[in-house]
Amino acid sequence: MADQDNPRPLPLTVLLVGFFFMAALALWTGSRFFLHGDSPAYGIIGGISLGAAYAFGKQIHLHYMNKGRAGK
Repeated sequence: MADQDNPRPLPLTVLLVGFFFMAALALWTGSRFFLHGDSPAYGIIGGISLGAAYAFGKQIHLHYMNKGRAGK
């Protein structure tokens, strides 16, 4: 069997749900960390979820860019 170079892309709905969930988690944990001075674990979780939201956003951007190129 030949290895696949390009994995199958995720559906847009999965990307959007992941983006909004990670962005909401980043906002919640960030507010807990900065406003209440709770555990530094909230800051770590907020940073990781912010990075994940950024990655989902990049995938959404690539989804739209590839869709525009396919029509040309």
